This record gives sequence, structure tokens and C-alpha cells, in this order.
Amino acid sequence: MDILLKKLICLLPIDRTRLHQLLLVILLLSVMSKFALSILVMIYHPNGVFEDSDSSEYHRLALNLLQHGTFSQSPRAPYEPEVLRTPAYPLILAGFYGIFGVYPVIIVFLQIALSAATIFIGFKIATVLLHEQAGLLAALLLATDPVSIYHTQVLLTETAFTTSVSLCLLLFLHALMDPSRWHWSAGASTCLALATYIRPTSYYFGFILPLIFFIMTFPTIGWRRAAKSALVFLSLYAVLTGGWQLHNYLQTGSIEFSQMKNRYLFVAKAAEIVAMRDDLSLEDAQQRLASEHVQSIPPDLRAASPTRLFESQGEYALALIAQHPALFLWGTLKGVLASLFGPSNLSHLFGLDSVELRQSLLNGDFSKFSYRHWTMAFSSWIYGVGFLIILYLGVLLLIVRRGFFSQGMALLLFTVLYVLVISSGPEAYSRFRLPVMPALCVMAAAGFLHTCKTTKPEQNSQRNRAEN
Repeated sequence: MDILLKKLICLLPIDRTRLHQLLLVILLLSVMSKFALSILVMIYHPNGVFEDSDSSEYHRLALNLLQHGTFSQSPRAPYEPEVLRTPAYPLILAGFYGIFGVYPVIIVFLQIALSAATIFIGFKIATVLLHEQAGLLAALLLATDPVSIYHTQVLLTETAFTTSVSLCLLLFLHALMDPSRWHWSAGASTCLALATYIRPTSYYFGFILPLIFFIMTFPTIGWRRAAKSALVFLSLYAVLTGGWQLHNYLQTGSIEFSQMKNRYLFVAKAAEIVAMRDDLSLEDAQQRLASEHVQSIPPDLRAASPTRLFESQGEYALALIAQHPALFLWGTLKGVLASLFGPSNLSHLFGLDSVELRQSLLNGDFSKFSYRHWTMAFSSWIYGVGFLIILYLGVLLLIVRRGFFSQGMALLLFTVLYVLVISSGPEAYSRFRLPVMPALCVMAAAGFLHTCKTTKPEQNSQRNRAEN
């Protein structure tokens, strides 16, 4: 296998001009193919942009912002403040609706552009850590990732969130290479704050990264300078996210950035524990958990505001997790694995994939759906599984060759683990993998490139600075 990989990888050009030309070709083909896919979806399944209930919620928030200037999902006055969703993505939608009209499909074109930006950022991350050949391979993997392709076409935060997190990582790597220049830390902090406003998954990451920065840099630049740059990151992040927390406090009396954490702990993490403990389905476990929670709280709290109820659910969920830590860890591990290895199905965009179709497959009953359904579904599944085999083969090669000993690769690995652990639950989907796909593609490119050492001297020196 090494000989075959070496022959394939060594086909990558060394000349920088040729490399950049191929990168441009990858970007153009990626944009054109996604644009063509969006046209097909609009023709054959116009409502494909509304992937699930989350899409409808973002749409309603955007409409209320545009028409009534309020951040709420309420269909009419009085408008209840929104405490689950964060405002950045609905604001983007409202802006596009205001300019182009209320056509949800218009956001697809922005997400295609953001996806191209993410591919370029992945190229730059791999270039900083390794060399431009690795960057080109990482860009190629990102451009062909079915999860990335899928989520450019639907009204969800994943694409914008991935771009923001990836840009944060790129700037953070530059900060590690040049820790004395605080503007890298400030840029990384700003990008992470933007990502958090898009999706609150990254909220705690903003308090972890300054610590990582300090640990990685104080041996070389001294603890005072390392602490100064880390504090720049932390202070700016706290100010930027603190503005929304102040808004929430004034509106609801809670300083939580988002109540989504409490809701997710309750309906996903805690419900999964009940399901495993009592041998129930997740839906039955959620109903039992809700009933037990209502019985455990005083009557006046049952009619309290949504914010107070979510906080009470979060406290109840944490108490249950503390009682069953082993079940919590086992459930989280299963969720992480499901997020990592669940293949995306592009046929879902055309309404050709469903729970019923998958159940028919498991039952061996092919009569309920047409030949077209099965052809599209199988083609999409094969593509998704094939991509994952290639991706994780590269990651496995990196592990075998002990490629995680550099600071940069360790940072990417930690980012992958953080996002997956925070996001994954009993209903883990491939969409939870999308924010870390740039990191995974860089890792895979690094694993494949170990088979063929063709870097330029100046690129090697850049890589060594990032690793030290």
C-alpha cells in the first residue's frame, strides 16, 4: 500500500505556480458543482432547503427581525425573547431577505461562497503546518466532502460556523508561530466570538484556547509575554460574547449565552441515560424524564418563564449525569463515533432518503420505493462511505507515523475532540462532523504526505516554526 500511495501522492506538483493553478481549479469546480446541485434541488425538490425543524426556526427568527425588529420565534405579539438560538445566522438571513426578498434559497449562494472560503482556509492551515502540497491535498478532500456539499444547500448554521472556526484556527496557528504579535490573538478571538454567535457550541472553547496558547508559548517567549497575548484573546472574547449575555440578562434575568446547553443536556444527554438505564426508546425516555422533572419542581416553577424552566431542566440533567457518570460517558462515546462515521446522504436533498427507506433496507423490502429512489440512495451512500474510507485512512496513517506530536496537529486533534464531545448525543448526525472537517482533512493530508517527502526547504522551515 505504501508503494501505491507514494506513487499517487508524488503526482502532486512541487512547482508553486502549478500548485496554485490546481488550487484555483479545485475552488472553481467546487463552486460550479455546488451551484449546479442547488439548481437541481430547486427544480426537483424546492423545499429541500428546509432540512428539518431547525431550518424553520431560523427562518421564523429572520422574518421577525426583518418585519418587526425583534429576535423572537413568536408568530404574533407579544413576542417572547428567543433564548435558545443565537442571533448571527438569523441576522444574515434577515439581511438577505431584506435585499433580495423572502427567498430562503438565496442563502445557498452565500453558503457556497463560504464553503469555497473554508476550502482555501484548509489549504492555508495545511501549508502553515506542513507545506503547500499538503494544502492542495487537504483542499481536494474538503472540496469532495459530501457533508460539506450537503450543508451548503440547506438552511442551517453548519457552513458559516465551519468557516468561522476554521479561520480562528488559522489565525491561532499564526499566533503560535509569532506569539509576540498580539493582533493574531485578537483576530482569532474575534473569529471565535463570531462562530459562537452563529452557534453556541464553541462558547467554552473561547476560555480554553487562551490557556492552550499560554502553555504552548511560555517556554519560548517567557510567561509574561505569553500571558499578555493570552489575556488579549480572553479579554476580547469575553467582551464580545459578554454583550449578548448582558442582553439576555436584561431580557430574561439569565446571564447564559444560550439556553441551548440546558435544553440539550435535558432532552439528549439525560434522556439517553434514562433510556439506557430503564431500557426505553429515546422518545419514551424523554417523556418519562419530562414527567419526573415536572413532579420534582414546585408548582410555581411549572408556570415560570421558558428561561427559568430551561435552567431547571439543566440542573436536573446535571444531577442525573452525576448519578450515572458511566452511562453518560458511554452515551457520549457512542455519539462521537456516530458523528465521525455516519456517512452523509446527498439524495436526502431531493426527498429520496428517509427513515422509512432505511427501515425498508434493513427489512430487505425493496418494493415500497421506486428504482429511482434506491439508485439515488445507494449511489449517495457509496459515495459517502467511500469518502470516509479515504479520509480515515489518511488519519490512520498519521497516527501510525506518530504525526500528532507537533503542537499544530495536537491543536487540530483537540479541536476535533472538543466539538464532537460537546455536540454528540443519542441523535448524532454527520452534520456534527462538518465543523471539524477542515481539521480532519488536514490530518488526512498529513498522513498521506508522510509517504512522499517532497517539501521545499523554505516550506520545511515554516513547518518547523509552527511545530516548535
